[in-house]
This record gives sequence, C-alpha cells and structure tokens, in this order.
Amino acid sequence: MVCFSELYMDLPYLVFSDEKGNICHHPFLRMVSQSLDEYIIPEKKELITLPKGSSIFYLPQRLPIGFNPYTGEIEILEKFQGKDVFAVGAFPIPAFLRLYTPAYVIKKKIVLPLWAYTSCGFHKGKFCITGVRVDKRVRQSPRFYDNDKIKIQAKEIIEKYPDNRLYRHLANCALNYNCLAAKNLFLNRWEAPLPTARYCNARCIGCISYKDSDCVSSHQRINFKPRVNELVEVMVNHLKAAREAIVSFGQGCEGEPLLESEVIAQSIREVRRITNRGTINMNTNGSLPLSVEKLCKSGMDSFRISLNSTEEKFYNIYFNPKGYKFQDVLKSIEIAKKYKKFVSINLFVFPGFTDSSRQIGSLAKFIREYGVDMIQWRNLNIDPAFYLKKISYKKYDSKGLLFLINTMKQEFPALKMGYFNITKDSF
Repeated sequence: MVCFSELYMDLPYLVFSDEKGNICHHPFLRMVSQSLDEYIIPEKKELITLPKGSSIFYLPQRLPIGFNPYTGEIEILEKFQGKDVFAVGAFPIPAFLRLYTPAYVIKKKIVLPLWAYTSCGFHKGKFCITGVRVDKRVRQSPRFYDNDKIKIQAKEIIEKYPDNRLYRHLANCALNYNCLAAKNLFLNRWEAPLPTARYCNARCIGCISYKDSDCVSSHQRINFKPRVNELVEVMVNHLKAAREAIVSFGQGCEGEPLLESEVIAQSIREVRRITNRGTINMNTNGSLPLSVEKLCKSGMDSFRISLNSTEEKFYNIYFNPKGYKFQDVLKSIEIAKKYKKFVSINLFVFPGFTDSSRQIGSLAKFIREYGVDMIQWRNLNIDPAFYLKKISYKKYDSKGLLFLINTMKQEFPALKMGYFNITKDSF
C-alpha cells in the first residue's frame, strides 16, 4: 500500500454532522469539494479561513465524501462511530465568492433551501472554505450590525413617519428577516432597499420570495404598491444624510421593479428636485427596454441586471421569462449605455458551470459587445443537485473560478469587479 499522507498532510480535514446537528471533523479523512458532478481536492490557493459571520449547515439525506491520504482513494462516509452522519456546507458572508460546492452522495432526494452551499473543511483549529474575497468593502459584514441599535432606530423612524407603509415593511425585513440592506436604512449608511413591485414577469427556479417552485422561498414578497410620497420620503431621508448613500429598487422581497416603472420614474423626478446627493440604482432582470428608457430619462443613475449565463438557452432555464425574451434584456443594456448609465451584471455564479470554457468565452464576447461597466460576482443560492439537473449541463472543460476572474481582469482591465453596487462618484 502506497502512503500518500505526506503529500496531503496539510489538506484540511473532512467535516460532517451527526444527527443532532453537531459539526465534527474526521480524524484522518480529508476535505473533498465538488465542481458540477466532479470531485475535486482543493488547492491551497483555493482555501481561506471561514469568514467571521458565515454559517455552517448540515445537508440532510446527503452523505459526506472524504479523501483517504493513506490509500489515495475517495471514500463515502456512511457512519461514524456507529452513528448516521450528514454532509456539511458553509454559507459565506457577502463579499466572498465560493469556488466549489460540497462533495456528497445523495441518500434520499430532497430539495435543499436556497443557500450558496460551499465546501468546507477544518484546518489547524479553524474552519476553512473554498472561496475568494471579491470585494474589499465591509458592507454587509454581520459584525458591523448592532441589532439593538437597529431596533431603536426603526422604532423612532416608524413613530416619526406613521403613515409610511414602506418604512414598516423594511423594519420587518431588518428585524425579522435579517436583511442587511434594510438594516443599512435604519443605520443611515450605504445601500438601502426600495421594494416596490408585487409581481414579476419571470419565474426563477431559485426565487426567494415566490412560492411556486420546487425550491422553498425564504420570505414573503411585499404585498402593497408604495405610493410616490412613501418612496420619496424614504429616498430623500437616506440620500441626504447617509454615508456612501445608495437607494436601490429591485430587492429580494419584491418582484420585477420595471413593472412599476411609472411610480418609480415619478419618485425619482421628485427626489431629484429635492436633492442631487447619492446614487439611485435599480436591480432588475432588464426585461422591458421601454421602461428602462423611461427610467433613464427620469434620472436613474445605474442598473444592475441579473444573469446566470450570457447564453439564452441557460438564461431561460433559470429565469423562465414570461412575456419577454433574452433579446429584450440585451436591448435594455444597449439603451442604458446609450443614455450613459452605469451598467453592472449581477452574475449568478455556479462552480463548474460559470467557469467552463464555453461560458467564459460567451461572457467575454458579451462584455466586448455590450460594454458593461462592472461584474458583480454573486453566489447562486440554490441546491447544487437541483440546479445541475435543471441545466442538464454535460461535462465541459471547467477552468476554475480563480481562472475565470483572472481572465476577465486581463482581457478587460477597465472592467470593474466586485460584489456590491457602487456610488456614482466611483463610476
């Protein structure tokens, strides 16, 4: 028997969970990651210490997989000390991009909740993940949020503006759904949300606010249409006083904001009569080019358009567009650039898929053709097995997400990259 232990002595240990949810590390099996359906032993450059504030989950009905350094074999861990075990995944805080998903074997098919499951291990007394920091800013790092202060601020604002339903809605988002963007509003800093749309013209398979798919949505969608005066009140208060002030339409607790372009356009015009300070942004699927043009004329500063792929086939699989086509999204980008607006793509990254040769080539072509200003690297929150089945993606030449990021930097040196929306003084 050949001993491989010296070659892999610095590889993190496999972590797993017992049936009570206790996280353990194996005495000798080492960490294995997954890219699509391929098992990967991560390299040192792909490993970082688990960022403070991140979460670790056990994955029910999924058996952990480890690497045996003494045999050089991949092993399925079905039991430990006679007890059932489960695979484990981490959920990194914002600003960090996962590089691989957890490695496991499915024991029984169930769809996991909508999180960005990331492979993790245990190394020198600390948990580690396969990840990279893609934004240096500290926005949305949980350690910068004082919930006691937020409760006080939210109470004061609701008492001051008792007729503003949007403030009450966002207080619920901040205090009950732990929405960090909503918390920013009550802490008077950074990017604050402006949910407006009750309905959507897409049926994303990973929608976090619509209960009509195999995935379980994590929270309720806004159930009213804010009035112009409600929007203006929230926007002006934040834009006039907040540090690095941004207000953004298009949130996880709403549908597609372009469907409410008229009330949004009216609100922007009114706000800009009061103050020119701060940045007004929209996070959107870009489905309605005429609405994008209306918003450009009203004073919108930037658009962030969500994509899981720059290929129509895979875009349609994830977004399930209703009443619009992928070409409409491309047209919206053209219009926004025509009006000299800052355009980001909110790229839903999935390890093994986004970094395949085919997807890298398509993305590069897209950037050259449409001249977008920024890529926001975002983890796709979805059950990896569920997504893999949906896209029916054959084995392609996956280059690795670090390779993808470096390729984009080299080919497009003027292209901004990060995780968060940026203020107009950074455009």
